[in-house]
Amino acid sequence: MCWFNSKPNRTGCFIAAKAECIAALCIVSGGGCISGSLATSTGPRPPGFAWSPDKRQAAHVGEEVEFDFVLTDWLGKRVDPAGIADYCVARFDRERIEVELHPNGYFRFSRSISLAPDTSMTVDVTAYRQLVGRDLIKVGDQWIASNSPFEQPDRKVASDSVTLDIYQGYVRLRMASPPDDLDLETGVMHIYRDDGSDTSVYIDRPGRPGFTITGPGPDGFYEITFKPAGHMVNNHGTTKVDFSIHDLAGQRHDLSVTIDTP
Repeated sequence: MCWFNSKPNRTGCFIAAKAECIAALCIVSGGGCISGSLATSTGPRPPGFAWSPDKRQAAHVGEEVEFDFVLTDWLGKRVDPAGIADYCVARFDRERIEVELHPNGYFRFSRSISLAPDTSMTVDVTAYRQLVGRDLIKVGDQWIASNSPFEQPDRKVASDSVTLDIYQGYVRLRMASPPDDLDLETGVMHIYRDDGSDTSVYIDRPGRPGFTITGPGPDGFYEITFKPAGHMVNNHGTTKVDFSIHDLAGQRHDLSVTIDTP
């Protein structure tokens, strides 16, 4: 008999004080103590890491968020799903999708965020071992339960979830009124992403959404505002924005700001 002091970790197993007890404690479907780890492309992460495993993250309105789900052992080391899990089910925003196992040993999918700012969405992902046929099959837009008398429920292997807090980025710049009035049509805003791409935005016009300029106000300042789309800004950290405009005398005026895009 094993005697030890222990406490539960995030995998649901117990960390035993004696190594000879570990094998007896963590046995799940012959694959050891298996848990799931869900990460996204939008949350904070250490430098050089492509994925964020934080349980609560921010996502921009309209952002295309990638999700990466892997299996891990009780030490947090990645496990090859072959023979352990065949597919996973992702549930979010009242939707359900099934994701097939990638040959490289992960489950990956993406979703465009269509929710309004200041709302949240929880994404739950569960990996399953298929025993006979799938528990549910998709017919049109509906998932239908299998009614075969020979079916066995697919075995749940591991799961994880992440909550996304939806936000809208906002650019606000203030410019002192020059001696000569501004030529509004010459204004251009550049929004830079860390991948080297940038977006040019012009003054708002019918059929061409863009920034707005108001003023000058009683304090003598113009205000330039813009709500960027999800693809324009970085998916975590901050985003740099430059703005330039000419006055009627032909003189150029430049402004820069860095906005939070967590």
